[in-house]
Amino acid sequence: MGSYIKGIILILILLLFITFGVKNSQPVRLSYYLNMMTGELPLYGLVYISILIGIIIGMLIGFRRRIHLRRMVKNLTNEAKELEEKVGEEKGDDV
Repeated sequence: MGSYIKGIILILILLLFITFGVKNSQPVRLSYYLNMMTGELPLYGLVYISILIGIIIGMLIGFRRRIHLRRMVKNLTNEAKELEEKVGEEKGDDV
């Protein structure tokens, strides 16, 4: 059931992107600093490229954070194992 809902939402989002592209196909020329100019680009292309760059930057930031958290989990797991071994040794000594 959940995969059908995801599929329907994906289709709706794709339709939104397609209709946005059809309605915003006017050519745009970008001006950068120092009078650098780009060739003409459709407006929807500019918006899609901006969205894509934002997604990639977000993924890179998330990826870095995920690696940090994995290292932290690994260190804490090792520390928990060491503490369990110490507790096991102390219980063995008490008997």
